Amino acid sequence: MIHPKVLANPALRQRYGIKELPKNRNWLLGVLIAVVATWFAWSGYNAANPAVRSELVSFEVIDEQSISITYKISVRDLSADHNCAVVARDIDKNVVGEVTDLMPADSLMVGANLRTVAIPTRLPAVNAGISSCQ
Repeated sequence: MIHPKVLANPALRQRYGIKELPKNRNWLLGVLIAVVATWFAWSGYNAANPAVRSELVSFEVIDEQSISITYKISVRDLSADHNCAVVARDIDKNVVGEVTDLMPADSLMVGANLRTVAIPTRLPAVNAGISSCQ
C-alpha cells in the first residue's frame, strides 16, 4: 500500500516511479455507449423490417378436397423471385395439403401484395396458414 502523502506529492511520485493517473477516460465510455446504441438501432431496424413479411388475411373451405387461402406479402427486394409455402390442416392440426406459391420478380409491387391460392388436400381441411416465405 502506498502512503497517501506519496500519492499527493508530485516530487515523491516521480522519485518512486509512480505514473500519473489518467486524467479522463470518459471518451472510452462514450465510444462504448455509441457502439452499443448503434448496434441496438441496427438490430431493431432489422427486426422491425424483415426482408419478407407475410400476413394471413382469410381462408375458405371450397370443398372436401380443397381450401383457399388469401394472404398479404411485402418484400424489400423486388428484383428477386420469392415464394411462400402455404399449408392446409385438418381438425387434428395435421398437414393435409401444401402448396408453394411462386412469385417471379416482376409480379410483385411495392407495398402489400394480396395473393389467393387454392390448396388441394388429401383429407377435409378446416384451416390454412402460411408456413414460410422467402
